Amino acid sequence: MTEYIKPGKAAELLGVSRDSIRRYADNGQINAITTPGGQRRIDRQSLDSIIGKRVRISSTVTIIEPEC
Repeated sequence: MTEYIKPGKAAELLGVSRDSIRRYADNGQINAITTPGGQRRIDRQSLDSIIGKRVRISSTVTIIEPEC
């Protein structure tokens, strides 16, 4: 069964803002669903795949390498 997490938790795991998580979901970089109540939930497995691709270049900047 797929595990879904709240955008705030996803943002915390990636070290980015909730707005960044929303943009990643809107752009298809991570999988997300919308609950019947209209709240977004992030697919944990797609988030884990991004965690492996990110490169932190400073304490405030993280770059996610695009897939080739």
